[in-house]
Parts: sequence; structure tokens; C-alpha cells
Amino acid sequence: MNYQDAQAELLARVRDRIHNGELTERGLARRIGISQPHAHNVLKGVRNLSPEIFDSILERFHLSLLDLAPVAELEANLEARKMERTQEVAFLVGAIGPGMAWPTTIDRRRSFPLPFPSLAVPPNLVMARLTADPAMSVTLAGAEIALLDHSDEQRRNIVPAGLYVVSYEGQALLRYLRPGPLSYYLLTDVNMNHPIAWQRLRLTRAEVFEAVKARVRWLGSERDRNLPMAQRGRFLYDAISR
Repeated sequence: MNYQDAQAELLARVRDRIHNGELTERGLARRIGISQPHAHNVLKGVRNLSPEIFDSILERFHLSLLDLAPVAELEANLEARKMERTQEVAFLVGAIGPGMAWPTTIDRRRSFPLPFPSLAVPPNLVMARLTADPAMSVTLAGAEIALLDHSDEQRRNIVPAGLYVVSYEGQALLRYLRPGPLSYYLLTDVNMNHPIAWQRLRLTRAEVFEAVKARVRWLGSERDRNLPMAQRGRFLYDAISR
């Protein structure tokens, strides 16, 4: 509801009282301290309802702005705010990136708000801090944290556009993956267009599933936690549906 909607609703309520005989234009004018012709013109829409008169009518009739809003709209707004405010995802204990091993535990004392509405935190999601990775500077674009989906579905169904956390040779790296005749290859922003430079994962396909720890769903920064939900970070896939 905007100011014009509230103004229209308030005037409609005043007109109803006048039509029902509960009030007269003269009585309204006297209550809010304006002339009867002015009150008449306001009710007819000839004169604008100024903020001062608007507030005077609310006060005299013991109303608030919330009383003018539809109940369904208020309930929906409150529910949306509640979901946005309370649902937070826990962080992995350690950071991920070059030189960092895949963390095996979660720090329940540290969390970040979900970047999409949800009644509860899906069990397959976890937040992770990121270390600098020069090979992925374009994709990460200054991101400091990532929302990871570690479900079996996302780890098994590798897609070319997906950004994944791959644990290989003792490091948990954010990389793109491409299938080859015998295995998969790791791609970075630097070698994306140079297949000869792709790093081969010398693992069986079953071992690749174990190496892929999660798919990156969202990238952002901890300093943006108090921004509106739509302004926090960016999604890499399916913002809400999955």
C-alpha cells in the first residue's frame, strides 16, 4: 500500500460515516480544524488531502496507517519479513580456496542470512568463506563467501555452467568441470578457452563424485548481511526453486 492508497481508503471510511449519518461535513471540519467548504472539497476530491489533514483525521478517529491496510497484505508482508530476518545458514569451520583443505565440520555459532525466502534452512546448504584465487578472479569478482549445495543430486549431475568445489591434491578449489573420454577436467577463468591447459582429474568417475564436494549456488560478501535480500550477492543458478 502506498500513500495514495491509504488516502483513498481513509476518505472512503469518512464518506461511509457521513452517508450512514454518524458524521456530517460540518462535524468533520470542526473536529480537524478546517472550514466546511474545505472539508467538502476534500471529500469530493476537488482539493488534495494534505498530510496535515490526513494525520488529523487519523488522530480524531483513533486510527493508524496499519488500520488502513488490507489484513491479507499485512500478513503477507509480516511473513516475508519474518522469513528474511530469521533464516540463517551456518558456515564451514575453515575457508576454501588454494592451499585450503575441504572443511569437515560446521561452525554453528557463525551464520549468514539465506539470500532467498524460506521457512527453514534446507539441510543441503552451507556457507563457506573464500580465500583469494587469482585463477578465478573474474567468476568470483571480489566475493568473500559462497552458499554451497552439497546434495548428492548437485554433486552427481555435473553441468558445464556449474561452479563446483572440488577437493583435489589436498585443496578445496572452486572450479568449472568438463567431461572427457575417461574422466573430467578442471577449468579456471584463465584457461577456459584453452583446452590444452585444462587440468585432468586423474580419477575414476566414481572418484570424481567423491572429489566434488558441492556446487556453488550464490556468491557474496559478509559485509552485506544487513542489505535487503535482493541486494545481497548474486546467484549462479536457480535462485529459489532448488
